[in-house]
Amino acid sequence: MAINVCGLYFIGSKWHYLPLVDVQAHATLLSTTSRTTLTQTYLNPAQNGHVQELRYAFPLYDGVSVVAFTCRIGDRTIVGQVKERERAKKVFAEAVARGENAALLEQLPQASDVFTTTVGNVPAGAKMSTACDSQSPQPSCPDYPIDLARGATECVAGGRAQIIVDIIQDETSFVQQIKSPSHLLAVSLGTTSLAPSADPVMSKASATLSLESAALDKDFVVQVVAKNSGLPTASLETHPTIPNQKALMVTLVPKFSLPPERPELVFIVDRSGSMQGTRINLVKSAMKVFLKSIPVGVKFNICSFGTRFSFLWRESQAYTQSTLQEAIQHVDSIQADFGGTEMYKPIEATLRQRFKDLPLEIMLLTDGEIWDQERLFKFLNKSVFNSETPIRVFTLGIGNGVSHSLIEGVAKAGNGFSQSVGEGERMDSKVVRMLKGALSPHITDYTLEVKYADEDAMTDVGDDDFELVEKVTDSLNVKLGLAETEPLQPKEKKPISLFDTSVDLDEEAPSPADDDSGAVRYAHLPPLAVPKLLQTPSVIPPLYAFSRTTVYLLMDPNCSLLRPKSVVLRGTSAHGPLQLEIPIQTLDTPGVIIHQLAAKKAISELEQGRGWLKPRMSLAN
Repeated sequence: MAINVCGLYFIGSKWHYLPLVDVQAHATLLSTTSRTTLTQTYLNPAQNGHVQELRYAFPLYDGVSVVAFTCRIGDRTIVGQVKERERAKKVFAEAVARGENAALLEQLPQASDVFTTTVGNVPAGAKMSTACDSQSPQPSCPDYPIDLARGATECVAGGRAQIIVDIIQDETSFVQQIKSPSHLLAVSLGTTSLAPSADPVMSKASATLSLESAALDKDFVVQVVAKNSGLPTASLETHPTIPNQKALMVTLVPKFSLPPERPELVFIVDRSGSMQGTRINLVKSAMKVFLKSIPVGVKFNICSFGTRFSFLWRESQAYTQSTLQEAIQHVDSIQADFGGTEMYKPIEATLRQRFKDLPLEIMLLTDGEIWDQERLFKFLNKSVFNSETPIRVFTLGIGNGVSHSLIEGVAKAGNGFSQSVGEGERMDSKVVRMLKGALSPHITDYTLEVKYADEDAMTDVGDDDFELVEKVTDSLNVKLGLAETEPLQPKEKKPISLFDTSVDLDEEAPSPADDDSGAVRYAHLPPLAVPKLLQTPSVIPPLYAFSRTTVYLLMDPNCSLLRPKSVVLRGTSAHGPLQLEIPIQTLDTPGVIIHQLAAKKAISELEQGRGWLKPRMSLAN
């Protein structure tokens, strides 16, 4: 089981935590994106001497992009700059060695939802505050650590916590209700916290949580009910400083009905020690809803896991009254008695013993506390890609404090979707949605097309008479001819003498210079032309009626002469072709939010072995 330590602590053989004295979070939820600023203030209680090195760790929701970071130590403010990883570590070490205040922000490779900051040279008695700005493609708040320092909550010293959530919807929508199943809120409909005296507008609202302690005892959950918030949209953003650079964000919320399939269903249930108490009871309740909703004749099975794993049956059985009763009795006997959390092996065994002629739908129920997530993600990516019959994995996060990076990452790798159920939250609708998703037909060939209206042509023939259509998949092959797929021929170089009398062997050899981009380090790699339309995710995942999917297009500056008019989503099914055309709305003012989210998504795909380079590499090989 992973222990994601949150808070500010000394680096050494034993963790010593600095007391947290103040927390402020301000989130702005737009129609399709959100931005959050989290500010935390700590106190160095030491009376003499400074602390040379501390580590600050905090979690982030899967898909969140950190766009700004500042650290204030006493009266000195440190502003974060983006540098290549190894170069950033070197700059930080040099600053600490000089006795300067410094901070290094990085992402843990073992847990993709944990960011750490190493802070150097904090004076005795000084207050230190960190401010992290993050963005998300979904209108939701990122994780806020329940236990700021697990096992060390006694270090939290007084202070207060204030969380403000502002909601700004499109003018065509209006906020109907704001509620929280976890905390009491102060709610204002019609205005935001930044302009409380403005004339009320039904598309705006604000909610505030104020606590007399800097620590939360449970997840802070806000639910916003807004009319027309579930419509598909396409927003075009122009970059304020890069000439002619544009980015398109397409939000897909499908609404169609096709006959359900009859796959094999396997429920993989977390029974590790961390599931004790309320969590295991939530699992039992969810499983009973699942089991009573399965269509007759569908094959199903239950796998329990912890340090070990076991299946209810050696192979999945057809759903009948008899097998239902046996499964219900098994669920009633479930306890959190399987030790630690080992998720890889039960998933591997499920894939190995499946019916090879049936689509496989896995429903994973877990509190999401494991360490090496990337290994599991890579295994699922490979298994789904290589399988002759379809595989999907859906995840249900159980309890407060679930790792969203894990449940989102598993669902993403498994072409499913994830949901989470907190303590005291109704789960029936979420469970039914997941089961409907698992029984929905497999559609894996979604493509996007961009329709343009030529400005010059419109002056002659009119807007309705001229139209250009460009397939995103076609742009991936632009400038990739046969010559580019052939191995590069080494250039003829002048021979180097093996006995050069001018060489001084005692002189230290110069090291090659490098810049912050790592260009010299990776100079041996062949250049690749970027496609005119860089789509991320490069392969549109399966779409579900109860889940919002976001696709980005980074558009080549040469496309600036054409005005994007609409995007067309296409797909095929056994029941006929699918199509949806979405008009493009150009944002009034230049911005960077969509560009930053698109860049983050594209980089994450490349790190996971996916992305726009994969089809090119396949062609080249």
